[in-house]
Amino acid sequence: MPTKQQHITKADGTASFATSLSLDSQTKVDWALVCLFCAALHYIEAYLATTGRHERSHQTRDGIVGRDGNLKPIFDEYEELKFYGYNARYECYGFKAADVTGNATAAFIKIKAHIQRLL
Repeated sequence: MPTKQQHITKADGTASFATSLSLDSQTKVDWALVCLFCAALHYIEAYLATTGRHERSHQTRDGIVGRDGNLKPIFDEYEELKFYGYNARYECYGFKAADVTGNATAAFIKIKAHIQRLL
C-alpha cells in the first residue's frame, strides 16, 4: 500500500503536469482534465493512508468520499473532477481550455486545500 507521502508526491507531480500543458489542442485539454482528477484522487488516497485504508475501486472510493465526515465537504468537487476526467477520457466530450482553467482547477484547488488541512 502506498504511503501518505507517496500519494502526495504523485498528486503534486500529476497536478504540475496538468498545469504545464498548453491547452492548445483537444488532446491536451482532455489530458489536463484526466490528470487533475488523478491528482485529486491521490490527495484523497493520502488522507485514506492516514486511516489505514487504500481503495483500488473507484466505486468504493466514491462511497467513502460521500460518507466519510472529513471528506464529505469535498464530495461535490470530487464528483465534478470525476465527471471531467471520465468524459474527457472515454466519451470524447469536447471540453474546452476554459473548463480546465475554470471549474476543474477550482475544484482541484478546493480538494487539495481541504486534504492538506486533514493531513
